[in-house]
Amino acid sequence: MVDAIPVFKPGARVIKNPRTWQANDFDRWGRGVGIGEVVEPPFPLEPNEVDVRWPGGRCFEYSEQLLPAETVESDL
Repeated sequence: MVDAIPVFKPGARVIKNPRTWQANDFDRWGRGVGIGEVVEPPFPLEPNEVDVRWPGGRCFEYSEQLLPAETVESDL
């Protein structure tokens, strides 16, 4: 069974999903650290992408790499 890709709307609070997170160069400045907020992107994104404002800055993310911020580690 394939897990459904979560859909996050602007205003949603998210955290990185440690099971699916794909690190990149932006992780050095804090991408994926703490709780991020989904914001309106400056242009249309792919259906599985969202624009997230992390405490360290803003980055485009694939929805499958994120979890609702209400998720606790014991749920993983």
